[in-house]
Amino acid sequence: MSGEEWRERMERQMAFIVEQQAQAEVRSAQADERWARADERWARTEEGIRSLLAIAEMHEREIGELREAGLATDERLSALINVFERQISEGRNGKS
Repeated sequence: MSGEEWRERMERQMAFIVEQQAQAEVRSAQADERWARADERWARTEEGIRSLLAIAEMHEREIGELREAGLATDERLSALINVFERQISEGRNGKS
């Protein structure tokens, strides 16, 4: 192999290596962009989940409050029914 051929071969190999390095850098930059987009999507997903959790907790409190109000209403209604049943069973039936 002559000196000129050797030099041409080395130049081709160096050009190939430089091209491969450039392609690797492009792929690395693309991967970085994909990771950045994935991180943004994850942050939005996490924010959405936290919001849904907060809403669920508010609804849970509201349901608890309604349950308590319903129980109190049931107790008052039972007391009222007991009063009427007593009056009926005592024979008053609306008459003094």
